[in-house]
Amino acid sequence: MAGYYKVELEALAQLITQLGECANDMRSAMNQLKDIGPQGSGHAELEQACEGFQDKWGYGIGLIADATGGVTEGLSETRKVYETLENQIVEAFKVPGKASSA
Repeated sequence: MAGYYKVELEALAQLITQLGECANDMRSAMNQLKDIGPQGSGHAELEQACEGFQDKWGYGIGLIADATGGVTEGLSETRKVYETLENQIVEAFKVPGKASSA
């Protein structure tokens, strides 16, 4: 027996937006660390820490951001499909000649 589920299109849209912002934020943070570069902050320890973090985590965070972008695109396409399907179902159940109450 199939279980009942419901796709919340607005919640899905919000998730898509948040994931997109997350990917952009990760890329931006790594670029800012990279841009500090030698003597960019004026504090040797901070510059060294930023450089160390960039060296150790830059590539991995880039991959995470790329994957997040892929998930965002997939969810966006999924949302479009569900929205189209929902609209088709609404149209299929309309009574001819009767105005919609929505």
